[in-house]
Amino acid sequence: MKVIKYENTLDLKNKIYIDVRTEEEFTEATIPSAVNIPLLNFEERKLIGTMYKQESPKKAKLKGVEIVAPKIPTLIKKINNLNEKYDNLILFCSRGGLRSESPARFAELAGIEVFKLKGGYKAYRNYILDRLDSFDIKNTFVTLHGNTGVGKTKILLELEKMGESILDLEALANHRGSAFGSIGLGSPYNQKMFDSLLYEDLKKKDKKGGYIFLEAESKRIGYSIIPDIVLQAMQAGPKILIKAPIEKRVEIIYEEYVNDIIENKDKFIHRAEESLKAIEKYVVQKAGKNVYSSMLEDLRRGDFKPLIKKLLQKYYDPLYAHSQNKIDQFAAEVESDNIRKAAEKILQLVNSTSFRNEHAQA
Repeated sequence: MKVIKYENTLDLKNKIYIDVRTEEEFTEATIPSAVNIPLLNFEERKLIGTMYKQESPKKAKLKGVEIVAPKIPTLIKKINNLNEKYDNLILFCSRGGLRSESPARFAELAGIEVFKLKGGYKAYRNYILDRLDSFDIKNTFVTLHGNTGVGKTKILLELEKMGESILDLEALANHRGSAFGSIGLGSPYNQKMFDSLLYEDLKKKDKKGGYIFLEAESKRIGYSIIPDIVLQAMQAGPKILIKAPIEKRVEIIYEEYVNDIIENKDKFIHRAEESLKAIEKYVVQKAGKNVYSSMLEDLRRGDFKPLIKKLLQKYYDPLYAHSQNKIDQFAAEVESDNIRKAAEKILQLVNSTSFRNEHAQA
């Protein structure tokens, strides 16, 4: 068994990271692309931790052996299955202690060569934070602004199809960035997972002299805070205003949620009502109690499009107008009636000599 730092694993070919922490820890955050082969479950880990603190380290370790011993054959079989597919196996736990040491030793006894990650997930997390903090963004960020529902995300995905680099911050956070943003997506990613995914995306796409297209976001998306380096690059780069008629915007938003509505309408209404009630105070402040009550009635009847229209006109548009007024000048305004044509127009603009001369980084 070899102990290896995370940065040194980056040079290894055909590798797989094996997270031996509990399923709960793995779900909360892990190294992207890692697989989970837990040594202990949540209750077992809790029991051993309590014994360690309240009784003695020796008793805790003996209990650990008692719990883990019957699992060894299955554990080794799973590791060996991965060994047949990958040349380099890297095991890690929280801090590089006994939870990764034990399976690594068992694997070694079975003739399987593995690496143990020095410092475990904690060391990896510190690596990501250090790299994000000192990341030197070489690209020019082109930020798409526009009222909710104008199709900014659709345009980003269209640009990606056309071979352009995008940074889909909402996808990295697993949240659409609004009060209703987590409906149909499951739990938003926490800060740890967001940072990891963001760093990997930046590292892969950031090239000197190029552009990265992204959508304007507030500092927080779901549970995650966008790092200052990204916010500063968004602020420094050119900004394009995307516009669309209200009817088009209603259709775009409805399409985003229509699958969730079809799958389970009652569940969707319940989730949407929770989100609507969470912003009740702000809607009432901007539009009054009668408007809020009519929104709630629309939702409960399943009249989603009238609800969406009221939310846009009475809540989201006034919010965006406040932030839009802070922007001195947009590089261009683009209509998004046709998503493909809007993406083509943006590309035509950024590839023009005048745009490059004005906005490309030196």
